[in-house]
Amino acid sequence: MFFLLSNLSFSQTDSIDDKVMRMIEVLGSTERMEAIVETMIKMQEEESPELIESEYWQSFKNEEINYDELIGLLIPIYKKHLTIQEIETITEFYSSPIGQKMVEKFPLIANEAMQVGSIWGENLFKRVRTNFNKPLAEKFGSPTKDCSSLKKGKFRFFDNQNNQILVSRKNNIQEERINGNLIKGKIEWLNDCQYKLWNYQEDDNYEDIEPFIVTVYELTDDSYKFIYKQENGIEYFEGEMEILK
Repeated sequence: MFFLLSNLSFSQTDSIDDKVMRMIEVLGSTERMEAIVETMIKMQEEESPELIESEYWQSFKNEEINYDELIGLLIPIYKKHLTIQEIETITEFYSSPIGQKMVEKFPLIANEAMQVGSIWGENLFKRVRTNFNKPLAEKFGSPTKDCSSLKKGKFRFFDNQNNQILVSRKNNIQEERINGNLIKGKIEWLNDCQYKLWNYQEDDNYEDIEPFIVTVYELTDDSYKFIYKQENGIEYFEGEMEILK
């Protein structure tokens, strides 16, 4: 009786595997796998043309891509999440003419849906960035007054990795020292508390360099707070600079 039940159990297991494989077949999954792999192969050949003529690459394409191996790895996943009845019902539907029509249209629908979803997601995150940046944008557009004392002197701030940055400012040049490195910039004051900052150029040619615009929106005797962004950018960043005596 024990051996009889064991053999029956193995027979049922094999039957389930066959049903899953049939379902995968009618869903067109194998064809989609092959299409994906073909696309990946073309991308690899475009990026590495030397592969095309190599003996190994030809062998790889003809012999080493084993879809049965992949399907064997997928079968336990389907068995875990679907009952036999569900597998049979899905197979029955997708074996029908309307089901096969759906399978035929899957790639087109997926491609167009991906494009629509990409545009939708991009617009969604634009709204998120706009709303997130709104308070900073308001500060950016509202500079404080009487920043003449900031046009020269020494200052200090810490970046988002807690690196100390020492700043020296005089006339239209700003120097920043961080971890022993020196970074120079050119400053042009737009008004009393707002200025442009470019990476310094020895030839004084700044036509192709997009500057940062910095707004000082709060000033005390010991420090000032500022908002900055690239001139044509939409992202705002906030910081605080200590005034060194």
